[in-house]
Amino acid sequence: MTTSYDARRADWMTVFFVGAYLVVTRAPLQTSIAILILFLIVMFVLVKLSRLANVVALALVLLLMFGLLNSRHAQAELHDVELGPYSGLATIVSDPRQVGAATEVVIAIGPDRHIVFAYGRPSWRIAGAKVGERIFVDGHRESIEHDRHARYYSRHIKGLFQVTQVGETRLPASPLLRSAQRVRDLVAKSADSFDFADKTLFTGLVIGDDTRQPKAMTQAFRDSGLAHLVAVSGQNVAFVLAAVSPLLSRLDRKSRVVVTMMILFWFVVITRVEPSVVRAAIMAGLAYLSVAIGRPTRTLRLIALTVLVAVIVDPLLAWSIGFYMSVGATLGLCVGAAPLTKVIPGPRWLAQLVAATVAAQIGVMPAVLTVFGLPSATGIIANVLAVPVAGMVMLVGLPMAVPSGLMVGGSLNFLATILMWPVRVGVRWVWWVATVFAELRLTGAINVALWVALLSALLAMRHRSSSLVA
Repeated sequence: MTTSYDARRADWMTVFFVGAYLVVTRAPLQTSIAILILFLIVMFVLVKLSRLANVVALALVLLLMFGLLNSRHAQAELHDVELGPYSGLATIVSDPRQVGAATEVVIAIGPDRHIVFAYGRPSWRIAGAKVGERIFVDGHRESIEHDRHARYYSRHIKGLFQVTQVGETRLPASPLLRSAQRVRDLVAKSADSFDFADKTLFTGLVIGDDTRQPKAMTQAFRDSGLAHLVAVSGQNVAFVLAAVSPLLSRLDRKSRVVVTMMILFWFVVITRVEPSVVRAAIMAGLAYLSVAIGRPTRTLRLIALTVLVAVIVDPLLAWSIGFYMSVGATLGLCVGAAPLTKVIPGPRWLAQLVAATVAAQIGVMPAVLTVFGLPSATGIIANVLAVPVAGMVMLVGLPMAVPSGLMVGGSLNFLATILMWPVRVGVRWVWWVATVFAELRLTGAINVALWVALLSALLAMRHRSSSLVA
């Protein structure tokens, strides 16, 4: 047995353990206990282990037990909510979003988060609030319907607040949240020369702010298979680190590690602590630390450790569909992209792009099927056309938006428009691709047949490649 084989087996065992940890975290109590017992049997009965390995196995079992207890504690806290009338200060937790005639926002009253659907005058006053600000509210705290509660698990929402009055005065947020809001405002301001739809798409691509996107745009990106582009992910985190790398390279190793972690944390705050960016930031941080200490970790194990750390810190992420899609896409890229590149014919750059797209689509397929159904097979072509351009927008968008936003409204306004023009062209291209492929969306038997044909073709090319090597 070779060392490389042992390493790969250890990676997959890590993935198996993290999968068990996720099941124990999310499954009903009886199922979690059964998984725990099964894992215990596998470790101590079916596998012959050395004394050191037995110690490791015991530690893993204890970690599973911790996951079980940690999850139950988090769920108990989620259901421990004070209900009834309330009049006083509340903290804005999410950016206000227009939902039909209502303004949707999440507020915190003490330790409890409540979702608000405000109408009329309260809606007008709450629509301009910023995350972290405190406002005076008057209303009634109610429990959430059971069938809707699971959707709010990962957002730590405990109840529904029926607001009747909102005060005019808003108390300021913390300095950290104000600095993050300042960056978000500059990004939005830098795109003042864009059309409204282009501006909302730009903020979605760069910082994941899709709160003002028209419903038609949201639906078009879902139908075309490009919805992931407006959800901040590992690609955005990688581009941010790439943008600041010239500055980081001037620092010594310890300072570089500290500053990198601070940048990752700040970017998470700017993007409103979305599950996908939390996953990406943790993974980037672990990767950077492993390299800094001279022990680089293989990608598969790194993904598993990222999931483990994230769910240990916040067990309720186990209920986030965005988190699973982010993990699935990353896993698909890391496991499937390289093998597919070798078997797809054509220029290498095109093979890499198609392979990455197909691998990511296959990776997110389990999560997508449970929520949205089978995606359109034409989404692969849409991704090939849109992802490289969207990547360019993400790479240069934030570094160009901040100085451009400072110029808007002054004597250098024309310069800001010129600087942002290439970005505007890229945004418009992505929007055009989404619009066209939303119209070309396939459903039903034809779509299933195309997916079957695609997967069969990939398997055939893989088999042919293996035969030629042999």
